[in-house]
Amino acid sequence: MYIIILISFLNLSYLSPTGFIGFWILFLGLIFTGIMFDFVFLRLNKDNYSSKDKIRKGFEEERQKEKIAKLYPKNQIRSKK
Repeated sequence: MYIIILISFLNLSYLSPTGFIGFWILFLGLIFTGIMFDFVFLRLNKDNYSSKDKIRKGFEEERQKEKIAKLYPKNQIRSKK
């Protein structure tokens, strides 16, 4: 009973989705959600590595190939007869 009186006393109908402020809150919320969706799901999945990171990855790949070549040298593999 007291809640109904308090709500009617404060007249919060302008915060409802059909009210003026409520409409703008919903509108700004949709814009914010769209921006976050774009940032999280679209931009983070793109291949935007920096040039230093590409150089580092290439260097790491070369080191990995060298280590594999040391473990499995091609000229020492001979079949036993």
